[in-house]
Formats: sequence, C-alpha cells, structure tokens
Amino acid sequence: MIPPTHATDARLGDKDDPLFREWLAAELGASLATLTIKQIAGDASPRRYFRVSIDWGDATISHLDSEPGPRVADDQAMLLCAASKTTWIGVTSPASENNAAFLHVQRLLESAGLAVPAQCASDLDRGFFLMEDLGDVLLASQLTAEAVDHYYPSALNELIHIAGIPAASATLPPFDAARIAEEISVFPEWFLGAHLGLEVGAMAETLWQNLLTLLTDVFRHQPQCVVHRDFHSRNIMCLPDDRLGLIDFQDAVVGPVTYDPLSLLKDCYIQWPRLDQLRWLESHRQALLSAGVAVPDERAFIRDFDLVGLQRHLRVLGVFARLCLRDGKPAYLNDLPLVLDYTREALALYHSEPPIGAFSQWFEDEVMPRIAEQHWYQRAASVVRE
Repeated sequence: MIPPTHATDARLGDKDDPLFREWLAAELGASLATLTIKQIAGDASPRRYFRVSIDWGDATISHLDSEPGPRVADDQAMLLCAASKTTWIGVTSPASENNAAFLHVQRLLESAGLAVPAQCASDLDRGFFLMEDLGDVLLASQLTAEAVDHYYPSALNELIHIAGIPAASATLPPFDAARIAEEISVFPEWFLGAHLGLEVGAMAETLWQNLLTLLTDVFRHQPQCVVHRDFHSRNIMCLPDDRLGLIDFQDAVVGPVTYDPLSLLKDCYIQWPRLDQLRWLESHRQALLSAGVAVPDERAFIRDFDLVGLQRHLRVLGVFARLCLRDGKPAYLNDLPLVLDYTREALALYHSEPPIGAFSQWFEDEVMPRIAEQHWYQRAASVVRE
C-alpha cells in the first residue's frame, strides 16, 4: 500500500486536503508549520501516497514519551517508525480500497515474520493511514540479468513463509468461482468492448463458459494457501538489510499456491526467458514440498502455473484498458504487449485442450486483427523489428 514507482515533488497544499494534513500533524505530535508532505506516485488504485517529514529543530523523538504525543493505538509501532526513519508514509485511501482488510493482512503477514510497513496510525472512517517508510528502492529497479538470480529466490522464499500461514484461520476471502468469474469479466467488458470496439456478444457464450469452467477447476484443485495476489516487482521493496519488504497486500485471499509465484515470474512489467521461469518455479516447488505443502509433480505444477496465469493476464488486459479509459492512465497501454505475449503463450502451450484450443482459435481469428490496429501494439512491433 505504499510507494511505488516514481517519486514527485508535488507538495500537498491545504487546498488539497487540509483534514489529512491536520490529522498527520496531530498523530505525529507536530505543528502544521513543521510538517512537510510530498506526494509520491502511487499504483493503479485511487490511493494517494505521501512522504511525510518533520522539521524538529533541536527537538528529538523523546516527545513520543510525553504529552502531547502521537495519538496512536500502538506506541511501539510509532517508536519503531520514529527511531529508525526520518520520514513516514501517509496514505489517503477511499472506502472502495479494502482499508480494513489492509490492516488485517498487515497484522497477519507481520505475525508470520514478513517485512511489512509498521502501522503507526489509521482512521478507517476517513481512509487515512500513517506508516513506516520502507524507502523507495523497488525490486523492479534492481532487476538485471546479473542480479535476478539473487533476488528471485529471495522473493520466492517470502512466499514459503506466506504459504505457511494457516489458511483456515486467516479470515481471508476465498478465491472461489464467483471471484474468478468477476475478475476475468473485465476482459470482455473493457478490453474487447470498450478498448477494441468488439461486440462482447461476438464471443460465443459457450466458448467463454467452457474456458471459465476449466480455469475455475485449475484454481480449485490446487493446494490453497494465503495469496498476496499482487506479488510482483513493483510491490516488493529492497531494504537496507538485504531483506525484502512487501506492500500493496490488502487484496489478499486464500487461493491457489501457484498464483503468487506466477505473479512474480510472469511479471506484467518485466519478462524473463521461459527456461529461467521454469527453473525458478521448480526450485520453489521443491521448497514447498520441503515445507510440507502437497504440491503435484513438476509437469502438473507447470500447467497450474501457466493456466492460473491465463486467468490473471486476461484480467490484466481488461484492467489496463480500464485504467486508460476510465481512470485517465494511458501509460498502462505500454504494458499491454507483454501481457498479450503471456496470454498467447499460454493459449499456444495448451491448445490441445479443447476449451483452450477453441478460445485460442477465436482469439487469433477475431481479436488479433483488432489488436494489430492499436498504436501500442504497432509501436511494440516496430521496436522488435529494430
């Protein structure tokens, strides 16, 4: 739920949200005059993120032990934030963004020993958060051909810890048939209809339902565990102690064990050779077996991985189109070619399975000609030719 990709120097002025500024000052025990709040770029959601600092002058953090001080439920969390950092992260988050779930999942992951931002204060009614600043070094910025073999095993090791959280007592929603169908519905609505101008009805109902039935079965027959659900290089922070910090976890569910490794290894923002993907995946499968998770043999695990990816990437095609058309974020169109590559790869790999083969044929015949007309596709194709 913090940081993301690119910082800016946009200053939060009183005209933007004076209530948020006043709330931060009160929670930090600071005057408005000493508070500096700089907006940093957020993620795909309507949340807004700010780096918060205070000009204490000659003061020290000893004010945390006296009145007036930060009005927080967990003084230890505030002391941790203050003692280890000179800045905090403030967040404004509308009610649509699973705010209560964010606090719940933060406690769940923290109790399992994962590095997540300590929560200093929150106001769920207004959607205000104040938390530890994990810095601004995203895993995405560190991934080179030389470094990836260090970082990816470390990231996958975090998933072993997440998989070890007892799913039955995690009080998280299940990644069930209704959620799978609801998520993937953005593909025909926003990618096919709104973006490409294809009549949604052009996709035969039977074709779509057969694919959805197959994908639902793939999700359900796997071992179920706690799933971060957006575990990729822009939601993982590189910390000074060589640990990895996790953010943007408020949509966590109980779901298939391959979902998070898929999100990482087929990251929508960076691509690695399939042989490397499968090498990392097999190491992860062996680690899950060692941890007592009853995963299948390598071939079945790869199929689960790829077909969970097919559901995710069809959904992402719709989400990125929606971000452009509804939310005014056209930069996400630049990421569509990679997501499209993942989608077509999975369709080709499992073309012999009738529901996938039928959908793949329809996709190539009806959808690809429309895609070929899009500027984002033509631009990516020209880069490849160069």
